[in-house]
Amino acid sequence: MKFGLSIPTLTGFPRDTEPADGGWRARWARSYEIVALAEELGFALGTVGHHRFTVDRIDSSQPMIAIAALAARTTRLRFLTNILILPSHHPIDIAEQVAMVDELSDGRVMLGVAIGYRAYEFEQLGLVFKERVSRFEEAIAVLRAAWSDAPVQFEGRHFAVHGANVTPKPVQKPGPPIFIGAQVDAAIDRAARLGDGWLTDNIESAALLAPKVARFRERARAAGRAGTVALNRKIGIDRDKSRLEREWLPPILDIYRDYLKLGVPFDEEFSDKLRFGRTLAIADLPPGQIIAGTPDECAEGLRHCIAQTAPDCIIVDFGRGAHGAQYENLRDQIELFGREVMPRFADDRTP
Repeated sequence: MKFGLSIPTLTGFPRDTEPADGGWRARWARSYEIVALAEELGFALGTVGHHRFTVDRIDSSQPMIAIAALAARTTRLRFLTNILILPSHHPIDIAEQVAMVDELSDGRVMLGVAIGYRAYEFEQLGLVFKERVSRFEEAIAVLRAAWSDAPVQFEGRHFAVHGANVTPKPVQKPGPPIFIGAQVDAAIDRAARLGDGWLTDNIESAALLAPKVARFRERARAAGRAGTVALNRKIGIDRDKSRLEREWLPPILDIYRDYLKLGVPFDEEFSDKLRFGRTLAIADLPPGQIIAGTPDECAEGLRHCIAQTAPDCIIVDFGRGAHGAQYENLRDQIELFGREVMPRFADDRTP
């Protein structure tokens, strides 16, 4: 089983947690430290998120710039945007950025994209939120054309490109893999039709995802595509489970409460627990959704997910933060997971 790591220092976290005097220096120094550790531990890829214009959070607003810096400091680790909001950009700009970073990294870039779900990210750019699906489909077509050897000839509703020849061309041929994030059936069908793989959400249990995975793979086969599945899961690991519940779980639950406010659907029973303000413990989490506990318990939770969904890769997310004790705790979790859980799956023959 291959594992990816969501880089915690480059995922949206509260702005007020970053020191005003030079906090950005620590954020980047620790990002470089994390990718070096991930490479040492044997992670297959590191992921960088993407959001824009969020008032109270620090986000990676230009993830390809971040990946360029990380790739220049590593030799084996692959990098994936998880997830770039493609319809909020012109696809030629993204094609050029990805191609240049693919060259810089010697072919270690993967592009994860989705349509987005926050209206303000489009409104701030003068874009129509309800047009994001058609913009997305056109953008995928332009990306693939731009990475080919021929000049781009494209005339669509949103984009028109007449003879642009993007350089450099990507190292990977015919281009870096494009993974598509999706949650509802129509989006999953779109991912199967247009993408090289599917990035699942991390807010549904493995049991709820299982029929969606089957649907995706069936439709990917029909479209002549590989049907690769990358499963996103949140992980909390500690030899002291009570410390996880005190320190790690509350900010994780806050993330899910943010999803509720934004109208993102997930397991109804878990949503109700969050909505009505209950004090939750690890025992209240849906099996195979948020995996938390000792190394043995985390390994058991992952095996449950693998049995349900048979993913090709699991991307683990330990939380968010770049400063103080929060960072140290997240770094310790990554190391514990890499040294005591990942080796148990080294000979796993699951795809």
